[in-house]
Amino acid sequence: MLYTRFNSQGWTRKLPVIMYDLASVSKVHLEVSSLCNAACPGCPRNYHGYPFNSGYVERNLSLEEVKKIFEPGFIQQLKTLLINGNYGDIVMNPEAVEIVEYFRQHNTDLHIAISTNAGARDSNFWIRLAELNTCVFFCIDGLEDTHSLYRQNTLYSTVIKNAQTFIATGGHAVWKFIPFDHNRHQINDAQRISTEMGFSSFVVTDYGRGDTPVFNKNKELTHIIGRPKWTKFGEVPLTRDGFNPEWQKFKKVKKPISCEVMQDKEIYISSEGRAYPCCYVGNSVMNNQHPRHQQVRAIEQENSALEYGLEHSIKWFNTIKESWSADSFASGQLIVCSDTCGKKS
Repeated sequence: MLYTRFNSQGWTRKLPVIMYDLASVSKVHLEVSSLCNAACPGCPRNYHGYPFNSGYVERNLSLEEVKKIFEPGFIQQLKTLLINGNYGDIVMNPEAVEIVEYFRQHNTDLHIAISTNAGARDSNFWIRLAELNTCVFFCIDGLEDTHSLYRQNTLYSTVIKNAQTFIATGGHAVWKFIPFDHNRHQINDAQRISTEMGFSSFVVTDYGRGDTPVFNKNKELTHIIGRPKWTKFGEVPLTRDGFNPEWQKFKKVKKPISCEVMQDKEIYISSEGRAYPCCYVGNSVMNNQHPRHQQVRAIEQENSALEYGLEHSIKWFNTIKESWSADSFASGQLIVCSDTCGKKS
């Protein structure tokens, strides 16, 4: 196996096997900003809506940095570009349109998909995205009376207006609806409205975020979504560092791994310009003591595409596949891989 043990000095490692190389990559998942105008209670960038930073860096990826990471020849080999952040939203990057324009300039056939809360920017922003032949997923979780219960700090009327502008310019729009107890009864009405507005399609996507307390920026509990098991809400904690499960609880490996991004030949680039095989692994580097994060931090190396170049920054991916053969989490199998792509036996 790749990893034999974990101790205070870290993981002991054997030689990796090849996962994939740069020439085979056909899809890029790109985070152009880790800043966000919203405060969704199920998002890892906050504590149930309260703006609590648990270790991620807030920054925008600049156009010059994008050009440095992605050379024209590499862009020409791509089939899909997905712009969707772990922590932020495209509307927060002042050079967002120029970045999309750069990719389109070097690949006219590239499928560019953007997922956004769409709660900001002026009409020119949405017109230009439409003119660049993009597919935009508008995250609209309900109607006027329910949308903002989850999408805090965004207005239904603003999102609808921006979608109308995008569609009127010829943009390919998708209404993405996350179902909760408070909005499930509106799915049919929302789908009808999406058809009347000219959305290309309507998709219902359940991310498993339906049970959570919701706090505002003043640390006040404003409402509760669903039926969270944890009910002693109290005051918002100032740190998560105390959460340090013992390794004994993670001894058993429950599932074999079927890696989606390895099959699709996809890579994820964060707003820091760091390379990960997927957004799930990229989300496992926050500054806390959970074994899930310890594992990824222990094996990622020289993954800054800005510092080392894209080809070199993905080489450490080749240590991941071999870890799946480990017989326990403590001996090397990544918890994030098991949780995300583990198949039931």
